[in-house]
Parts: sequence; structure tokens; C-alpha cells
Amino acid sequence: MTALRLIPLPIHAALRLLTGLATMAAPFLFGFQVPATIIAIVIGSIVVGVALTATPDERGLTPLPVSTLHALDWATVIGLMATAAIVAIDGDAPAGATLLLIALAQLVGNLTTRYSLRA
Repeated sequence: MTALRLIPLPIHAALRLLTGLATMAAPFLFGFQVPATIIAIVIGSIVVGVALTATPDERGLTPLPVSTLHALDWATVIGLMATAAIVAIDGDAPAGATLLLIALAQLVGNLTTRYSLRA
């Protein structure tokens, strides 16, 4: 399993920042309904916030412990998958499909990230 851990934490944080911004932009690009738009913006802002706390400072430390960042990343994936299912069941298929794709992208990021501050 460690052979898959190729992405260092700072790169993961940058990629997670992009997925958070994409999550916030998706409702306007794909025409989500109002409830799904609000949900996507809230989830996207949480993802951006977690990404910013995963960026090491000049001493090489993060504001949150790496184990907490790992747990938050997995909670985000699970929450996005659940939200995608709920939104799709509610009748907003474009929102459900988009949120599911974003969740899968974050899942791939979680599986390929080395959650360590060591180089």
C-alpha cells in the first residue's frame, strides 16, 4: 500500500485547494438547483479551509496534526459521497453526478498521498 503513496502533503494540499474551488464553481457551471448550490459552496469552502491548514509553514509544521488532516480528508470524501447520493435522489442529477466525481477525485488523492511531513 505504501507504493501508492507518491504525493507529498504540500502537493496534496494544493490539489485539494483546486478541488475545493472546483466544488464551489460547479453549481454555476452545471446549473445545480438552489439547495445543491448551497451545499456545494459550503462543502467547497470546508475543503479549501482544510487545504489551507494542510500547508506546512516555514518550519515544516502544519497548524493541525497530520492525523487530523488525514481524518478530515476521509470525512470529506464520505460526506461528499453521501451528499451526492442525497442530491441525486432529490432529483438534481447533474449535481449528484458532479459531486460524485469530485468525491472520487478526492478519494484518489487520499489513496495516493503520503501523510507525513518528512520529505
